[in-house]
Amino acid sequence: MKVKPVLILILILTLLSCNFSKKPEKLPKTEQYEKLIGKWKVINSNFLPFEHISYCEKLELNSIFEFNEYGELKIYKNRTEKRNCNGNQKFWIDKNEIIVFESDFGFPYEILKLTSDSLKIKTERIPKYLYERMTIQNAIEFTNEKIEFIKENGIIITLEKTKNVG
Repeated sequence: MKVKPVLILILILTLLSCNFSKKPEKLPKTEQYEKLIGKWKVINSNFLPFEHISYCEKLELNSIFEFNEYGELKIYKNRTEKRNCNGNQKFWIDKNEIIVFESDFGFPYEILKLTSDSLKIKTERIPKYLYERMTIQNAIEFTNEKIEFIKENGIIITLEKTKNVG
């Protein structure tokens, strides 16, 4: 397959117009962001394992949430994990919610408590693994006590800020 010179020129001009050296913008220096930025370890949850959208299935105690000053969120399954389990996600704070955004969708964590060393968040997200026994035949009436618990209470996750996670 031959590539037309016009297409090559368009590609070159597109690449030249991209500013690859541009640094991402930092989040505003508000009290909420100042408290949130850093690494947080999950120390309690009213439901385990819980899930974070985009490949972070069955998270447990000692999972790590890392919020950086550029609005990037990385989640690690435990303290020793070197690779984050979530995709390329951004976050921002909107009133009493942390909004997490990835590609073309976003979802909230309600902030129940945020101090310089304690974070308590709530999600209504029902983990996919709870639907493993669902079939086409029972889909309409499918439920179980775990799903009902989440529908009634949500999943409340308590985290503490860590100084050294390695």
